[in-house]
Amino acid sequence: MKKWLWALVGVIVIAVVIGLFVHQKRAKQSEIIKIGAILPLTGDFAFFGEEIKKGIEIGIEKMKVIHPDLRVVVLYEDDQSLSPVAAVNAANKLIKADKVDCGVTMIVEESRPIAPIFNKNKIPLLVLWDSNEFIRSAGEYIFSNGFSTEKAGILMAQFAYNNLKIRNVAVVKHVDPWAEIISKSFRQEFERLGGNVISEETVSPDEKDYRKIVADLKKENPEGIYFALVPPNSALFLIQAKQMGLSSIFLTGDAFIPDVITAAGSASEGVFFTNIYTEKKEASEIRKLYKNKFGNEPVDVTIVSFGYDGIQKIIEAYYYGKGDIYKGLKMLFGPNRSADRVEKIFKVESSKPLKIKEVE
Repeated sequence: MKKWLWALVGVIVIAVVIGLFVHQKRAKQSEIIKIGAILPLTGDFAFFGEEIKKGIEIGIEKMKVIHPDLRVVVLYEDDQSLSPVAAVNAANKLIKADKVDCGVTMIVEESRPIAPIFNKNKIPLLVLWDSNEFIRSAGEYIFSNGFSTEKAGILMAQFAYNNLKIRNVAVVKHVDPWAEIISKSFRQEFERLGGNVISEETVSPDEKDYRKIVADLKKENPEGIYFALVPPNSALFLIQAKQMGLSSIFLTGDAFIPDVITAAGSASEGVFFTNIYTEKKEASEIRKLYKNKFGNEPVDVTIVSFGYDGIQKIIEAYYYGKGDIYKGLKMLFGPNRSADRVEKIFKVESSKPLKIKEVE
């Protein structure tokens, strides 16, 4: 009788162990990360938002192979090409209604109005493109996997002074967070090196008539012009400058996107600009995954990489932090909470951006 009792106990114990194992496995399989993506999905910058979205999608597919028990759900909200009102509404919806674990957005302009919301609710927000002082000071829950705006300005100032031998420049900038940051870092580094900033003009991003500014620049006759202007009207500045015969060397930053180069046409020839990039190995991998999923290659693999890299960083942070994404992001990015990647310098030749090898 005792033998039967012990046998029964053994069966029960085994059943309990198996039940616990199955329960734990099911619990593990049901692990879900909810991510809220606030991107420009309509308007002038919709191309960037859509490509980043596709990068997120192929990034998730890659991580499924590595972490098959984790389910990643991404909820997309449209900020209507950097509308602060739309971004704030999106952030409130994602946090209060959708209960997301983490947020992502594209650039500093989008992060400005929503950073206080994510900080207040203690939900981490990852900025994918920009990395700068504003983001570093925006609060402990704001992180960046992007390129340093300040370092881009510094790099171009060094290139202008050391490589192009420019000694005096004029600065033209839009009233815009990115423009303010990058033009300030350019100016400070150029002056530190011994150069002279002979004038600085600030103009609204909606301005379409730059002829007075160009006329004043012609009188000053600077060797170089650093124009921190955002799309789409930045192309008009170059067109009007060429029409009026302004012959200075033109320098700018990564807002000099392909659409601006195309819109400016021949007026963009010879422009030097700092720009984002993707390492060859990763670019090759992204192109392959992108083509397998969408049937064609990406127009700009680096834009796609922002979503691709960003989603992987969040998943890595989830595991590093043992389920706490905020803790994991702190471990990944350190005390500055930023990747602070450094851009490279390009020059427009035959309507195409070519990397300048001598500064690599």
